[in-house]
Formats: sequence, C-alpha cells, structure tokens
Amino acid sequence: MTDTILEFLRKQPDKQYGLREIIRSLRLERAEAKESLDRLVAEGKLIETRRHTYVLPSAGSEIRKPVGGRPGRGFVAKLQVHPLGFGFAVPEEPGREDLYVPKGSLAGAWHGDRVVVVPQPPGRDRKPWGVVAEVLERARDRMTGRLDFKRGFAWLISDDPKLPRMIKLMPLGLGELEAGARIAVKINYPDRPGHEPYGEFLEYLGQADDPQSETEAVIVKHNLVKEFNPDALAEAERIPFEIPQAELERRTDFRGLNVFTIDGADAKDFDDAIHVERLPKGIFRVGVHIADVSHYVKEHSALDKDAYARATSVYLPGRVLPMLPERLSNGVCSLVPNEDRLVLSVLIDIDKNGQIRDYQFKEGVIRSVARLTYNQVQDYAEGKPLPEEYGFLAADLTLLLALTKALKEDRLQRGALDFRFSEVKVDIGDDGTPHLIPIREPDARSLIEELMLLANRTVARHLSERGIPALFRVHEDPSEKAYAELVQNLARLGYTLPHGEPSPKALQQILYKAEGQPEEKVVSSLLLRSLRLARYAAENLGHFGLAAEHYLHFTSPIRRYPDLLVHRVLRAVLKRRATEKKREEWAARFPDMAEHTSERERAAEEAERDLTKFYQCLWAQGQVGRTLKGIVSGVTDFGVFVALENGVEGMIRLENLRDDYYHYTPDLLALVGQRSKRRIRIGDELEVSIMAANPAARQIDMEPAPAEGEPRAARSGRPAKRPEGGGRPARAGKAAEAGPAQGQGKGKGARGGGKKAARSAVGPPAKRERPDRGTRVTVSKIYFGEWSGGTEGESSPPQPPRRPERSSDRPSQNRRRKRRRL
Repeated sequence: MTDTILEFLRKQPDKQYGLREIIRSLRLERAEAKESLDRLVAEGKLIETRRHTYVLPSAGSEIRKPVGGRPGRGFVAKLQVHPLGFGFAVPEEPGREDLYVPKGSLAGAWHGDRVVVVPQPPGRDRKPWGVVAEVLERARDRMTGRLDFKRGFAWLISDDPKLPRMIKLMPLGLGELEAGARIAVKINYPDRPGHEPYGEFLEYLGQADDPQSETEAVIVKHNLVKEFNPDALAEAERIPFEIPQAELERRTDFRGLNVFTIDGADAKDFDDAIHVERLPKGIFRVGVHIADVSHYVKEHSALDKDAYARATSVYLPGRVLPMLPERLSNGVCSLVPNEDRLVLSVLIDIDKNGQIRDYQFKEGVIRSVARLTYNQVQDYAEGKPLPEEYGFLAADLTLLLALTKALKEDRLQRGALDFRFSEVKVDIGDDGTPHLIPIREPDARSLIEELMLLANRTVARHLSERGIPALFRVHEDPSEKAYAELVQNLARLGYTLPHGEPSPKALQQILYKAEGQPEEKVVSSLLLRSLRLARYAAENLGHFGLAAEHYLHFTSPIRRYPDLLVHRVLRAVLKRRATEKKREEWAARFPDMAEHTSERERAAEEAERDLTKFYQCLWAQGQVGRTLKGIVSGVTDFGVFVALENGVEGMIRLENLRDDYYHYTPDLLALVGQRSKRRIRIGDELEVSIMAANPAARQIDMEPAPAEGEPRAARSGRPAKRPEGGGRPARAGKAAEAGPAQGQGKGKGARGGGKKAARSAVGPPAKRERPDRGTRVTVSKIYFGEWSGGTEGESSPPQPPRRPERSSDRPSQNRRRKRRRL
C-alpha cells in the first residue's frame, strides 16, 4: 500500500495531494489510506502540511511547502527565539544564511525546535524573512516556572523568556500548592492545529527564588539528569576496589616512579596523573597516566547507557551531576594517593625544546605518591617552597615547568591562539552565600594543560594515521562571512588581516600586535566572536584554534564520554582487536554519538553559565550603591556591558549615561557622545555603581559612579540642553531591533505627540493577540470531572478544567451584558 502511494505521488513530485484525491485516484479505503499516509509521514517519506495535504520531500533538506496558497521553497532549520517574540532559523544545510522569522510567523514553534521554514519575498526593508511551515521535532518536553491561578485556570509562568510566557495546567497534583511555587511540568503538544499546548505537574522545586529551587529549575530547564538508573547503581556497587593479582601482573608497573596528581583544592575525581624521567642524550620521558575507566564500564552495560545519556559531568555552583556514580568517579577510578589504580598511559619522549622523539601506549598500574594543588604548584613556580611532605618532588616540578614552557612556545610558534581572559569560580559557602573567586594559577594550570594537550594530540595522530575511526575534537575555520567581518572591523582599528583563507598564524600575529595596546581587549573580543564553536565529530577536521592537524579528547574519561569511547578504541588497537568489521561498526555509530555528546556538552555549559549568573546577581543585590572598578566588556546601541574584577558583568543602559547623549558608531565600535565626542569602547576602565539586580531575570543594572564630591541626586536628570534635531539620535543597525527590551520605552517623536506605531516593514502585520490571556467566562460553578473531548470519534488535546472562581475573577455585569450583545 505505501509503495503504491509513493509511486503515485512521484509522478508529480511538487504537487500537494489531499486525502480525498489520493483515495479517489487509487481507489482505496479511507481507513487504510490514512493509516498508510500516517506511516509514511512518521518515517519521513512524506510531509503532511498544515492544510493536511501530503507532499514528497525533495533532495537534501529542501522541502516543498505551501504558504498563502502557493508552493514555496523551504528548508530544515533549528529555531532560535528572542525574548521579544521573533526568531531566527539556523539552517542544518551548511553554507545557508540564518533567516529572520517575525513574531507572528512561528506557527506554534518554540525556541530550539527543529522546523521547516519557507523564505518569503523581501519586505519594504528589502531584507529576507521567512515563516515556519511545520514543526518536525520538539526541543523539550519539560519546562519550569511559577504556579499562578488566574481566570479560573492554573497557569505556569515560564522561567525562560524565550518560551511562551504562560501555559495552562492540568489540576492533578496542584491541590496543596500555593501561587508562586516553583514547579516543573511535562509539556503536551497538540497533534492538530487550533489547540494549545498544556502542562502536567511533574515536580515541586521550591518557593520563590531561593538558590535550591533555582538549581533544581536549571537542571530541568537544560534537560540534565539527576538520578542514576537503579541497574547502573547496582552494577557500580558490584565493582570491587581490590585489583585482581592477574590483572596487576599483565600490566606495566609504574608504582616505583614518582607519579603524582595536580588538581584544584576541592577536586575529588582525579582522572590524570603525571611523572617525568631523565633519559640519556638529553631526552626526557613524560608520562601521562589516565584512569582506565573503560576497564570497569563495559560497552552496552547499564553503567555505559547512563554515562552516554549524560555524556558529561556537570559542575554547577554548589552542585555536581557526575557522569558516573560516585563509587567510580570518586572511588574505584579516581587516582587518589597511596592506592593502586589502573591506568591507560601515554609515554612521550621529548627533547628540551619540546620536540617529540618517540611515544608509546601502555595499560598500566600506578600508585600516586602525592596529591598537589594548583595553589601549591603556583607558589613553587613563584619561588616559594613546596610543603615539607612534598619536597622530594621539587626537582621533578622544576623540570616539568621548564618542559611545558617549551611545549607551549612550540605550540604558539605553530600558530595556536592564546586568549588571555580571566576566569572566576563561584564557591558556595555552608550558609549558601556565594563567593566569587578569580582563578590565578597561570603557571600551574599551564603545566597540566600542556601535558594534556600533548597526550590528546599524540593519541589523535596515532589513530588518524592508521585510519582508525574515533570521536575527534574539531574546530573548523571561521566562515567566510565571519572572517570578512573580522577583516573589516580590525581595519577600522588599524590592524590588517590578509584576505582569502583564514589562518591561525595570522590571527595570532594580530593578538601579539594588540598586546599592551588600549584596544587589546577589543581585538581579542572581535577575534573570539569570529571563531566557530568546537565540537565532536566522527571525522578528523583539525583544530583551528590549536593549529593542530590531529586532536581529540583522551584525558578525562571520568567526566567526558568521548574520552571513554577513545579509550575503548585505543585499547582495541593495542590488543589487535580493531578488525575491519569493528571499524565499519564504529564508522556507522560514531556520527550520531558525536552529535549527541556535542549537544549534551553545550547544555551542560549553558546550565553552568545560567546558574553562575544567578549567583552573581545574588551577590550584586548585596552590593547595591557600592562603587566598583570595572572594564567595558561589550558595547551595543542600547548600552554598555561592564565586567567587574571578580567576573560579574552588568549593564549601563543608554538612559543611565547622563553626561551626554550617546549613539553607537559601528565604524568605531564605540558609543560616541554627541556633545563631548567622548568614546566608550571595549577595554575602557570605568568606575560604576550597582543600581539593582534581578536574579530571576539574570540582570544587573549599573550606572557610572558619581565624580568625587558630586552628590548622587545631582545625576538624576539628563543634560539641560538637547542636541540639535530634537530627541535622542536614532539607534543604529539591527541590534536595536533585535536587542533586549530593557530601558527602551515607547518615547515620542521630536515634535511630541504620540504617533501611531508604523507597521513592521518585515513580514505580515503583527496580529493583535494576547496569548497570555485566558478566555473570559461568566460561569460561577466549576465541575472538576473528566476531561471533555471533541465530537464523537475525534480525539483532541483536553482543555484544562478551571478552578472555582474568586470574587475578583468575576466580570462585572456591564461586561457580561456587552458579551451577550456580541
């Protein structure tokens, strides 16, 4: 049946067919025809449009879809929605530009959904735009927010401004909860047009904005996993701490060497240890020993399935969600001092200049002799002695510091990019108070970083040169558009980049030239924004930022699944089990695994940033009115971002720059005062005062600190005289259109008088809808009975029952009469 339908549709592949036409043409029964069509749609062999017609997908990601009654050319994309309601479609097809989607053209799609978007003819502004024709895949099935009761319904007020502000809830599970409770709900999406999504209660997270409920909300929001499967936990408990004698005897024994770890003071999962040996003829052997997690976590086991689902450990402020159960991550696999541990080791012979002379891989066993911290190693690098109990490692540390310095110089010589951005760690005290601690151990961290980079490159090269499939860590060249914009922006600052193919060496030279100059931070920021995100891939595409032809992740299998997978591949190679059949199996599986692990890594990073910003806002609430030193970290046409010394970032809105009227000048990448010609750009030092902080919105508002002797009240108004031309100058570019709404009131024209807002030049006119308002009702009694469906024989998403009305919910008699007349 399905083959018959496909053969019929292929005669006119661009035509859309209705169900009745297919039934009549092929002489089919309605029920069997509908069943076959639904199966073809589920398999992706057909597209069902919003008008319930059917059409064949064309080659690649191009799909014929109807818009306004006419077929149009569409493509598959991921939707990114702005808090103001519009969005951008990010195409899956490489090389295609992002497409603007107006607020009224999302067709029920939410932020992150996979959609079909159809480009439309340019509007009066001559810019391309599109409409969502279909949602192919939903990005989420859970969301968090605050419970509210309005107009007889239970509602969820969303935490995420990119999602619909309010959705209706089923009453089940809400009986004991009060308005304002933070909850998580399961989203039920409608299966046909004309119905709205609704939520089902899942979990109570807490009240208001306390840190505990915020942490739980972030975990749900980013689809992180809190609990381990009981089978995985039981499997972990069965793993013994004692290593069988037979296993010790078959491995290379490194227990007689000075093997030690260097980690943060609060670290618990030690997955890497190091040692150094002096060989004849000026050669040094560096050993990088990585916990052999693959020995314990077998492929396709319950532990492996849980680890793959997580793909990474997540380090939230005050909370860790490990990839592996604690028995493994902090116990059996962790390279703690004075305990035998199984490792997969990379032994690399290098000379004093950091050049690799030879390498080998070993399955080994170690017994760490010391657990050093970054602070201790940094103190030693700065001339202070090691703690007395670790004094015997002084000579090894001195040699390692010298060798890793040579390794870094060699890496930079090849063109690796070296950005110098400060990092801040958020530490949560026992009382829940956030402490913002800048990370200041450059030499100690560089020592470990260079050795891990060396091991990762060595393993990647070994596998790649032998054609062995793996998960590589890739960082592709900047896109042509991003590089062209970078060349143009740097030229405005007096820096010249060659046109054509971008090279890391050329970008590195720009960083060197800008070092120590007033525009250094501007240049670094521009370069960083032009680069793509690193990701995992099944093919070796090189790493642009590291100027490395071969690169992957090998050194953290306790907390990253790609590293665990690479361990399995390398062990199979060492044991000569990487057969042709096994390689074909890897090549087929790894692309999907690369996509999954990349997506989970991004979710973990977003969650960490999200909660870190919450704690920064909590800190800022206690600093309101204080004067602090900061550096401009971003300039837009709606304000200035300022980063404080402890990493907290806030915003000075244009209306709070009261000494002049400022406008954004793209050619200067700066805000320029109309009267004073003062320029504000990235890297400028500013003294600021914190005005307010909103942890729920992750916003910190700042203002320039008053000059010495100037009372704060004197700064409450604008300059007495406006610049010529009336009101504030028009804000440049589309940043004003696409930027945050904060501080942007309606305002009036230069001649006063409120003019009617002009219709948007892009897309169809905005519909006057209020999706956050429920339907007005006049009933006074509510029956909490079963869900009421549609007409007999049809199934439709239920409409949540209403809660009993309060007196404040009842409309007035006048309103009631007016509705009756309508």
